[in-house]
Amino acid sequence: MVFATEPFRQLLKVTLRARHAPDALALVLKGNPEYLEPAALAALADKALDAAMDRLTTGRGDIDELLE
Repeated sequence: MVFATEPFRQLLKVTLRARHAPDALALVLKGNPEYLEPAALAALADKALDAAMDRLTTGRGDIDELLE
């Protein structure tokens, strides 16, 4: 799994395409988590973990989907 923030989505797309890797291996986090309060950051981490597990078990996912 690869996690990136929204500003790096295009770089992540190019990297995945160059390695012939599926979009399902990447999660893009909306905005910049550096500026979140600790509780909001913990909630985002929980969502990211759930989304990662779902993508790893189903093999489905879209790099253009932002995780908020």
